[in-house]
Amino acid sequence: MKIFIKKLPLLALILFSILFAAACSKENTNAGVPGPYDGEKILVHGLQEQDFEITLGDLKKLPAITKHAEAERSNGEVVKVDATGPLLDTFLKQYGKTQKDFSRVRFTAKDKYSIAVPADVLAGRQIILSYLNKGQPLEEEMQPVRVVIPGERAMYWVMNMIRMDFETGGDQEPPNKVVFLETAVKSLPRHDYEDLDSVDLAVKISDLIDKYAEPDDSGVSNVFLKASDGLQKNETRANFLSAFIKITGPEAPKFLAPQFPQGMHIRGLLYAIYGRTAIFSYNEAIASLPKLTEEGQEGIAFSQIFKQTGLTGGSKYRFTSADGRSIQLTMNDLGGGGLIFQNEQGALAFTCTGSSGRINVPDLLSVEVLP
Repeated sequence: MKIFIKKLPLLALILFSILFAAACSKENTNAGVPGPYDGEKILVHGLQEQDFEITLGDLKKLPAITKHAEAERSNGEVVKVDATGPLLDTFLKQYGKTQKDFSRVRFTAKDKYSIAVPADVLAGRQIILSYLNKGQPLEEEMQPVRVVIPGERAMYWVMNMIRMDFETGGDQEPPNKVVFLETAVKSLPRHDYEDLDSVDLAVKISDLIDKYAEPDDSGVSNVFLKASDGLQKNETRANFLSAFIKITGPEAPKFLAPQFPQGMHIRGLLYAIYGRTAIFSYNEAIASLPKLTEEGQEGIAFSQIFKQTGLTGGSKYRFTSADGRSIQLTMNDLGGGGLIFQNEQGALAFTCTGSSGRINVPDLLSVEVLP
């Protein structure tokens, strides 16, 4: 009896090890097993001189990892996965590349949802081309591959992925002009837009860009968007120009389009950078950024425009009102400061005190850096 008591923990340990090994084996049973979606094609652009296609079956032949990851969706729901699949770097190694070699990688789904993963994420995160979750094949609506990036928002986790675009273009030049959304939309056609069970007003982004961005935009391929909650996204030029900005109602200003999946919409849009023009929402800024009070007037510091959009510095700036009148101010005129605020009539205005005394710009439409 004494011998049995001494050996019991050892037997229990052996039994546990056998069961654990069996469980692990079961979890990975499907990793290399042929499945009905193995022939599904994924288009690869920008990796070689010519576009080419791979299949899920090709990805299954690569060394895979399994990793637990969690991410929060825009509606607050937390997504949890145990993703199995090759790393993007493992796939790229076949072609002598790593994900750090690219400025952006765009993943596109069958329903046209797409998102570009920026350089900072490519440099610091593992990207899993997942074909199993918790050891089981993905659900039909996620086949053939789900992109999983542990530590990043669920918006990057593109399911039903059928295209990868690898981009090596240089960093986008900083904007040299900021157009304020609230003033700009006053002169644009407004459209009824049904969203979130309400009918609100929206403007076409193409109208906004046609009127206020630089005329030569042939070099624009990607548009950078940022929301007040910190969400950042690169959107294609075509998608951006086909969309709307909702300017009233819940979650406005909101980037959206009827043809886009909900996951491509961006609520609380703070700004968008198209070429060298930034479209900036004062209303979103005053609700989310530090406030400044001058002469009893509350608003946001002019310096916040530089901090948020990366607006280039200069020795002279042109401030333009909605009626077309403008004033050029030097750094001495600005006095190193300045306040953007909403007056009693609800119009944006700018004020500063510099070497020339107090300066006011009513109905502020834009600020442009001059050479």
